[in-house]
Amino acid sequence: MSLLDEVDYLYERAVMFPTTLSDQAFADWTEAVGVGPEMDKESARYIRRCLNVSRKLAAFWSARDVDVDDPDEWRSRVDLSLGVRAWRPQLDLASRLLDASGDEAAFGRVVELFRIVNNEPFLEGASYEDWFESRQN
Repeated sequence: MSLLDEVDYLYERAVMFPTTLSDQAFADWTEAVGVGPEMDKESARYIRRCLNVSRKLAAFWSARDVDVDDPDEWRSRVDLSLGVRAWRPQLDLASRLLDASGDEAAFGRVVELFRIVNNEPFLEGASYEDWFESRQN
């Protein structure tokens, strides 16, 4: 699972099963994704921001009766509770990973998250190939 998928999983767990996220669960997740001295400081900072968002999401949803009939509903729950503020740290992390790796999967995540956060297409809808080519020049 990619780092961005791990953040999605954490957000999903926070809004669908908030009572399962204790301080120890957050610490275990942080360790599992490799936040530590070997991770670059900028990525670690974005991960910490995502972790803070997930804590807020869990606090919001633990105070409500959570019905888990639709497992795909988790993104809507994130939007309902925190909106764009929840997705911004993930966009920052995805942009960082895209800059570092330049891979197509990271580009796809940036495109998806950029639209959510900014309500407009990333690079005016440029394709991965266009973006990659522009970096070579």
